Amino acid sequence: MNIHYLDSKEHIAKNITDYHDQYDKVFIISQKSILSYHPFINTLGPNIHFCDEREQCKSIIQYEKTINYLHNNKCNKNSMIIGIGGGTVTDFCGYIASTYMRGIDHVFIPTTLLAMADAAIGGKTALNYKSIKNLLGTYKNPKEIIISTDFIGTLSQENIRNGCAEIIKYALIMDSNLFENIEENISNIFPNPDINIIKPIIKQCINHKMDIVNQDQYDQNIRNILNFGHTLGHALESYYDFKISHGAAVLYGMMVASHLSNKANYLNGNDYKRIIKLIGTFKLPKLENLDFNHIMSFINSDKKNIENKLNYILLKNIGMAVIEKDYNKKLIKESLEIL
Repeated sequence: MNIHYLDSKEHIAKNITDYHDQYDKVFIISQKSILSYHPFINTLGPNIHFCDEREQCKSIIQYEKTINYLHNNKCNKNSMIIGIGGGTVTDFCGYIASTYMRGIDHVFIPTTLLAMADAAIGGKTALNYKSIKNLLGTYKNPKEIIISTDFIGTLSQENIRNGCAEIIKYALIMDSNLFENIEENISNIFPNPDINIIKPIIKQCINHKMDIVNQDQYDQNIRNILNFGHTLGHALESYYDFKISHGAAVLYGMMVASHLSNKANYLNGNDYKRIIKLIGTFKLPKLENLDFNHIMSFINSDKKNIENKLNYILLKNIGMAVIEKDYNKKLIKESLEIL
């Protein structure tokens, strides 16, 4: 898998022209909301398909519609799929590319901070099923990932927050120096990122993820730490029927996981306060009238919950995560009150 850093849409278009020369057909999958900000996508080729917005993209219905589009337009083993969008698009396109004709080449061009720093990297693909986040999925690495910070200037505050959540995750589980950098520069990262600051941070996150993925491609061991904050985060997304953003859900999830890390006498009080203060930058609302039992039902469907034994990620300290085997889920339930 090649990660290619490009600084303009013109360079992206040139890359895609090269793919048209190498493949029988090139199919672009994106979303209309992305096209509205980046109309150059319309110039990238004749075969462009749009999936639904946000998490609705990752559905069985959208999967079937996209497969029909590819089949009707003679997509074959010597064709390529290019996914242009955020994490939902890369999850979805990866799943399409891994299953159509048992796998065809694909490329990602992530357009959100979250997808650049995390979602497009590592080869995981996914669909949602019956409100359960990422219940269906495969592993397939793209041929290339094109990273261009040129897209960041069009992102909403919510999208910047989504990306910041994943960036903070990498700092907490792997890199205390990165955490300090984020603390010192948060006003230049959120809500309006300084490209000179955010670009090297994106590269750091990509390098951290690739380090983990190279050790554990299929999520059998150490890759579990990348799910820090995501067990509860995914449950909250399902609970709110995906009307809460992924980034907000993960920030809530990291609040609870950090709280439990402190209660377990891992994370010291000062570092816990630093984490809560940083997350406080995003001004998340208090979650009212939560149905704790309903949320826990989604946690029981989490892929890390095997034979009713949950692998849950805590922090030993800032920059070091630990996988807790058969974690007591009652502790998670009790901690929901802090939200």
